Amino acid sequence: MLIIEDEKCTGCTLCGQLCPTGAISFEERTGFRYPKVDPDKCVDCDLCMRKCPALNSERTENHYPSVYAAWSKDTQQRAKCTSGGICYELSKYILENGGYVAGVAWCDGFKNAEYRLITSLEELPLITQTKYFQPKMGDIFPQIKGALSAGKRVLYIGSACTNAALREYVGEALRERLICCDFICRGYTSQVYHQKRVEALEAAHGSAVTGVQYKNKSRGWRSFGTQFSFQNGESYYVNRYDDPYEIMFKIDDFNTRPSCFNCKYRTSTRLCDITVGDFWAVKRIDEETMKNGVSVVMVYSERGRELFEGVSDRIERQERGLWEVSKGNYALLHQLPKKEGADAFFHDMETEGMDYVHQKYGSEKKGKSMLKKVKKVVSLLVRCDLFRFVHYNFLCRSVKRDKKRFLIPYRGAKLNLEKGGELILHAPLLLNVNKHKHSREETYLHICRKGRFVVNGTVRLAAGNTVDVLSGAELTMGETETNHGTVIVCSNKITMGDGTGIGRNVVIYDSNYHKTGLTQNIKGKPLVIEDHVWLCTGVTIAKGVKIGAGAICGLNSMVTGNVKSRHMVMGNPAKDVMSDVEW
Repeated sequence: MLIIEDEKCTGCTLCGQLCPTGAISFEERTGFRYPKVDPDKCVDCDLCMRKCPALNSERTENHYPSVYAAWSKDTQQRAKCTSGGICYELSKYILENGGYVAGVAWCDGFKNAEYRLITSLEELPLITQTKYFQPKMGDIFPQIKGALSAGKRVLYIGSACTNAALREYVGEALRERLICCDFICRGYTSQVYHQKRVEALEAAHGSAVTGVQYKNKSRGWRSFGTQFSFQNGESYYVNRYDDPYEIMFKIDDFNTRPSCFNCKYRTSTRLCDITVGDFWAVKRIDEETMKNGVSVVMVYSERGRELFEGVSDRIERQERGLWEVSKGNYALLHQLPKKEGADAFFHDMETEGMDYVHQKYGSEKKGKSMLKKVKKVVSLLVRCDLFRFVHYNFLCRSVKRDKKRFLIPYRGAKLNLEKGGELILHAPLLLNVNKHKHSREETYLHICRKGRFVVNGTVRLAAGNTVDVLSGAELTMGETETNHGTVIVCSNKITMGDGTGIGRNVVIYDSNYHKTGLTQNIKGKPLVIEDHVWLCTGVTIAKGVKIGAGAICGLNSMVTGNVKSRHMVMGNPAKDVMSDVEW
């Protein structure tokens, strides 16, 4: 007999679909599905327990994904989609080539949603746009299995947990024609909340809802809102920063399914063929493209790559890294913190009404969030050397900066910008970020004549750092955070990508500086550190080295040779000790 805790059950309904006697039905509690077993019908075959994805782990041969920023060339269609319109293009391609697509469509007067198998382009608009709450599964699994058995190729677009359930249901023999596409999922919210919100709006407007669009991009992708349309011609729009749903979702998550706080699919290697999502942290994309939305696409399998290549003429794409994705999508690799209070939230929703719920759990939280931001700004102003801030940002000709990009010199920051040297800010540069309260530690930045320091991502140089850019040299840094005692001396060219983490007492040189018996050549050689590299305490990087993306240089390592991407090295001289590292 099926025994599973609410904290583990994802509501995928696989157990009920597989049960040979129909002993398992489903009940709704707070808007989430949970299995219910009829002991009189159960024959103790244990099929449900053996096949349940939440209780068992399916092995996969998938590898680290190829990662892309991508968006549809069809600007009008992209404006109607949640992010970059990639799911739309993938679905369209499958339908045009005789396949079927399974996705989520609205039902019950926009108060609920359900999985639907579509077979024509005319039906495709039904399954576009995100529905955040958990939809009804119905008999979608048997429909898909029937289509696969009939020789049809099927693209299934759903959460990672339902993808795992579907793979188990159809069996290995039919998977060759099944393409599983999941999305970067923060967690399912309650359908009951959505239903009650729609009912409350209908009562306020005196008319039935005829359309709901989460992530409405009429004001831009990053400034999205939620749009409700009514039969009487009225509409209601609320932006993401004022929407009680968005506020509650991101602060307390009382409205989230319990199993989503311990999701087993928040990993970089997945069971699916393709993962899609919003590429929130994407950089180096023009403003017009950003306005209409950019998708992240993570390709895991040959089936996924074949499909993605099939739409290559319909999309724009750029190869990117997984770290850049996870930076803007916390839930890709990390669990949500669970807080107590969900029981009270659902009780209030049932007994007090939506206005009360929004006031108690939405607006008050927003005020606290704004107060936190104000305190952060005040703290920065108190610690900042205001005289140097004004001088270097507005009066010094050696500093060239983009709009709203500033040099933030905390007290104790020492700068020497020689005539002819340049500090170029495409992102903020924070100097002398204190690691110890009430300390008088200092950070030194020296840019010599004809030297250039280019900041491409937010750089936080900690107290006790020394950075020298010598005459004719160029130091380029992406998003970087250093610890105490970092020394960087650039005499030729040092290039550092985004996401570099630097521990205590790290030394980075691109020159020998002195002749020795080993070498008479003191001329510097370019040094490259790619994206998302971790330099642990005591690491020394020598000239001419290239450190690949995602690599780790371990404690006190002397790095004199190249380091492969996603490898870890240690020792003096540093040697490979691990591959396929993830951090």
